[in-house]
Amino acid sequence: MNAVQWSDLAIVDLRNIDDYWSGYGEVSAERVASLIEVASAFLATMPRAGPALRRNDARKWLVNSTPYLLIYRVLDSGIEILRVHHGREDWDAD
Repeated sequence: MNAVQWSDLAIVDLRNIDDYWSGYGEVSAERVASLIEVASAFLATMPRAGPALRRNDARKWLVNSTPYLLIYRVLDSGIEILRVHHGREDWDAD
């Protein structure tokens, strides 16, 4: 399996998502975190699964059963998650 790297901004996004879901309980926060992790692991094995975006080699992938999108790019060694956005955010402005 290829490597998954997380940008500093994506790590901040994950912390914010965890803080939000922790307000609904630890089980909810862990569930969302697990779904994001599963999606990123899938992309490491199938890096071109997500549709390409118009900018700088980025692609997107919807995390199943969540409103979140992984914005990522394909690297020689795997993928880099650039951001984790809620689908209703203005995520295309990055």
